[in-house]
Amino acid sequence: MNAIFAYLWSYFTKHKLRYTVVVVFMLAASAMYVAPIYLLRLFIDAILEADFTWETLFFYGGLFLAAIAIAYVTEFVWNYFLFIGSYDMQSQLRGKIMGHFLKMRPPFYHRFRTGDLMTRANDDVQVMGMTIGYGLMVFLNTSVYLAFILGMMAITVSWKLTLVALVPMPFLAYFIFKWGSLVDAKFTKAQNAVSEMNSEVLEMIDGIRVVRAFGLEGATTDQFQQKTSETLVKNNEVSEIDSRFGPLITILLATSFVLSFGVGAFFVAQQEITIGAMVSFQVYLGMIVWPMISAGDLVNVMQQGAASWRRISEILKASDDLEPDGNVPLPELADFRFEQFNFHYPQNERLVLKDIDLDIPKGAVIGIVGKTGSGKTTLLRQFGHYYPYSNQVPLVNDTPLTAYKTQDLRQLLAEVPQEHTLFSRSIRENLLFGNAQASDEELWQALETASFAKEVRAMPQGLNTLVGEKGVSLSGGQKQRLSLARAFLRKGELLLLDDALSAVDAKTEQVIIDNLAHLPKTPTMVIITHRLSAITNADQIIVLDEGRISQSGRHEDLIQTPGWYQEQYFHQQIKGGGNFAAND
Repeated sequence: MNAIFAYLWSYFTKHKLRYTVVVVFMLAASAMYVAPIYLLRLFIDAILEADFTWETLFFYGGLFLAAIAIAYVTEFVWNYFLFIGSYDMQSQLRGKIMGHFLKMRPPFYHRFRTGDLMTRANDDVQVMGMTIGYGLMVFLNTSVYLAFILGMMAITVSWKLTLVALVPMPFLAYFIFKWGSLVDAKFTKAQNAVSEMNSEVLEMIDGIRVVRAFGLEGATTDQFQQKTSETLVKNNEVSEIDSRFGPLITILLATSFVLSFGVGAFFVAQQEITIGAMVSFQVYLGMIVWPMISAGDLVNVMQQGAASWRRISEILKASDDLEPDGNVPLPELADFRFEQFNFHYPQNERLVLKDIDLDIPKGAVIGIVGKTGSGKTTLLRQFGHYYPYSNQVPLVNDTPLTAYKTQDLRQLLAEVPQEHTLFSRSIRENLLFGNAQASDEELWQALETASFAKEVRAMPQGLNTLVGEKGVSLSGGQKQRLSLARAFLRKGELLLLDDALSAVDAKTEQVIIDNLAHLPKTPTMVIITHRLSAITNADQIIVLDEGRISQSGRHEDLIQTPGWYQEQYFHQQIKGGGNFAAND
């Protein structure tokens, strides 16, 4: 609970002018709400004392209307600024969370599922907004507004009668804090269940084709129904605790009414208070109902807010465990080198890469091949520093990579991973992720290089064609070539292709390779592939086997040397009908 108070206080102090307006106008509104009740007392006493005239009626009526008008204006102002603050905080918090997501590398996303992150960034942020909006409102109602009412009861009517009316309140306070302590734990479990359910939904949507292909619709529905049932049970537990407050407050307030009415009648008989004071006291007591209900809401909202802030803080404090950024600028990539490089993934001590020695000079084309699971993609990931290095660090321009600013390094890289991520936007917008300032001419040039321009021109809307979520309206080869064109637009000094030509035919593959070779400014390229025809002109080819470099050399040399590369070459020649002829 202290953590959320600290965060809220820091937000209040940052926006002190806004919340000063809220408090000042709330005080004025509270005063105006109790003022008509005092006027009612004076009005009734004037009638009973036979001192009532038309002037008295207009005087009290005018004061009553003025108090109501001022109460409306002041209530509007403080509520307006209060809830502006609520939405502003949600906006800032979402921006902070998204900024954190964008900075995190893969180890962070291995620890948190996508549905869980969505729940924290959406549902928990909304709860925080409710805490600073509705929560602050009920806090002011249960403190300032209630203090005004009790003060008027004690000062203008009778302090003794006020004490009698408050007799049931200690019982209310006891149960509010007793049950309120349960809300935190129950609400945390409920939010965790929602996170799990959201993760299930995302996985099912992503894998809907697989589910249908295997005929698992029924089993998947049952599995999801189980998740929703668990979520329902946990949310029902929170609702059950919430539901306890209303009846308790109603019963205790009814008890307070009975006690104060009975004792108040006795005080009237003893002439300690007037009838007008007695009537106003009962109205004041009725006005206590909302602040007392708010007291239950306040505890509930604050406990839920504390649980949500704890979940948000967890992801904001979570690190990807990578080495901290260096501060050395990196203007260009002249050389990239691995020396006796070893690597294992976090929380797994098994070495995936072993004793890698590889020198990549500027402008070189490096091919990486090997059996499935030999460590090709893992090696490619080392260029972008996606995981913490195990011991050795790659050298860039003869300096450890971690000495440079990560952002400088990323600006010089262009990568096409195995999984092609396309956004539910147009072809143009997807391409502009590679270079936001690119002209249409540059877009078409990138598409030409990726051998995709002809097909885009044939589409009715051309560059404005929507590709659908994850490129659902495109074929596998089209997705791959669009991803390639986006990478080409980036014009990075180091181009990383992770099996980026696997979904195109051999002829298209050769066209793309030829186009790359004839770029005005040819980047350094590292190409992972299973089709050897893509790297026959590479300056160096390495063969990985269980994380080690088992063979190294040019295509012409490797096909003459017994080993995996030669075997694969003959196998693909037979299977492809001589696709290598033009390159050998």
